[in-house]
Amino acid sequence: MSNPAGTHGDAPSRLTHPDPKRNGKLETFTAADLMMLSLPAVNWIVEDILPQGVTLLAGKPKMGKSWMALGLALAVATGGLALGKKQAAQGEVLYLALEDNPRRLHRRVKKLLGNTEASPGLHINLECRRLDDGGIEALDGFLEDHPDTKLVIVDTLARLKPRVSGRRSQYDEDRDSVDSLVPLADKHGVAILLVHHLREMQSDDPLDMITGSVGLIGSVDGALVLKRERGKADAYLHIDGRDIENPTELALEWNPKAATWTILGDAEEYRMSEGRRTILAILENTEEPLGPKVIHEMLSAKSVEMGEGAVRQMLSQMAKDSQVKNLGRGKYVHPAREIEPDNADTLT
Repeated sequence: MSNPAGTHGDAPSRLTHPDPKRNGKLETFTAADLMMLSLPAVNWIVEDILPQGVTLLAGKPKMGKSWMALGLALAVATGGLALGKKQAAQGEVLYLALEDNPRRLHRRVKKLLGNTEASPGLHINLECRRLDDGGIEALDGFLEDHPDTKLVIVDTLARLKPRVSGRRSQYDEDRDSVDSLVPLADKHGVAILLVHHLREMQSDDPLDMITGSVGLIGSVDGALVLKRERGKADAYLHIDGRDIENPTELALEWNPKAATWTILGDAEEYRMSEGRRTILAILENTEEPLGPKVIHEMLSAKSVEMGEGAVRQMLSQMAKDSQVKNLGRGKYVHPAREIEPDNADTLT
């Protein structure tokens, strides 16, 4: 690595070129040395979502993660918008479709393209060797031959990583499964996206839901976690990584006709909107006024994640916005329903 632009003196050299004459002695630099460096900004392959480096894209089977990966590939190959809203850097793409066949890929790409012409910048491979059996050399060779490559997608990681030997801990096996990809991404300035799976268990921390040990999570640069309930069109994408200062979560919408994912907005704001819509539907289909506790229970039954306190605050705000009627004593009805306030405290 060459000295970063805008540096001066001997400090940057010590940071980037360790002295081989130190005979194994610990080489250090000071905080002052560090602050003298002028480092490049994050190299985003997909704006605010996918930076240079190795990133996991994890989701449950048959929930649309392969469609998402292929959509990202097409966006980068054309320099278009990813997920309907995020600008992609244009460049060549290598898509390792290791669980697909030409017929299925033809159908999927045709559906995603619609009337758009296919890009010659999207390269597809169906049979890459595993990383410890010539795979890393094959990837390095491709990237040497295609220096304009911005993105490599591996679908799925299980088909590319070294086979489990059983002689070491799962932590060590998981680290080795991706360790060789990190310097490869840095060497060629690309993003490597590894399609992976989620556990069946639920967790407040989306990263805990990714299949594997902490060795896998700790060795990659970032993670995208796609959470979606089976049969629902909406989903949430959790975005976290070393180059992402604040983890974010986006609400997504699935379009089955176009087979595309589109960003709806911030997940928390969307949940609030979804909560309002669901509360209105509950009140519209209920003859009697309801209180926050009952509404919270009914929201939970519909898999709307919201605490009772949040429901209480939302009902209060909805009443101020004239979206519901507040009958007093914690009872609410749909704004179109005619009920005398004096009767509210006699109803449950």
